[in-house]
Order: sequence, then structure tokens, then C-alpha cells
Amino acid sequence: MKRPARLIVTAIGVLILIFGLLCLNYTKADGLEHHKKSAQRLGLPPPSNAILYSGVASIVLGAGSLGYVLGASRRRHRTFS
Repeated sequence: MKRPARLIVTAIGVLILIFGLLCLNYTKADGLEHHKKSAQRLGLPPPSNAILYSGVASIVLGAGSLGYVLGASRRRHRTFS
């Protein structure tokens, strides 16, 4: 994978991973009642299973893309004796 493509995939993977972690924090944090009240006050959707599952899927996609980029860069630099 060429350098510009690798940088783009890395940046997108990091953003997706952060989004997933924020979704999980929004749905499973210690102060769930606090999140429900804040969401209602700000006009956001209340914490739900759909947000939880989208967070899990985002973490899987983000971590997978970062693993692909790291694996591809290591495979390119490996030398065989």
C-alpha cells in the first residue's frame, strides 16, 4: 500500500475507532441516568441498544483497518534470510 493511501486508511480507522469508543461510553458509562437527562435536555437520542451495537461495529471496523495498515507495513519491510 502506498504512503498516501496508508495515511488515509489510518486516519479513517482512528476516527471510526474513536467514534465507537464514544458510542460505548455514551451507552454504558457509570452515570447512565446522567446521560439520559443530558440527551433529553440537548435533544439527542437517548442511549439505546442501536447506539451500543453501532459502537461495537465501529470499534471492529476501526481496529481492523488499523491492523491491516500495520500488518501491511510490516510485511513490506520484512526481509527473508
